[in-house]
Amino acid sequence: MVCKGICIRHRAQKPLGSFGRYATGQKRCQVCSVYMRWGGLWCPCCGCRVRTRPRNSKFKQRFKTIIKKGHNENKDKKRRHAHIYRKNDINANSSFLLVN
Repeated sequence: MVCKGICIRHRAQKPLGSFGRYATGQKRCQVCSVYMRWGGLWCPCCGCRVRTRPRNSKFKQRFKTIIKKGHNENKDKKRRHAHIYRKNDINANSSFLLVN
């Protein structure tokens, strides 16, 4: 596993916010020693598995809180949408019954 230089095309800039690299979706290859925007689990350059989570305990804790906050917000959105769909289904079913 040797770096071939392909990873330079996928190199990611450091995020300006306080979220951190992993929370914004960046991954790190240990062989190439570069952070990148990449969809797969394996480095496109050397074929080594990329890291998707921090190793330092301080950053692990920050990463977990950010991910948990985002996960809870997504749950609330899904619940609201499900409630709206149920209302629409009830209205659609009742109008369908009236037509026939």
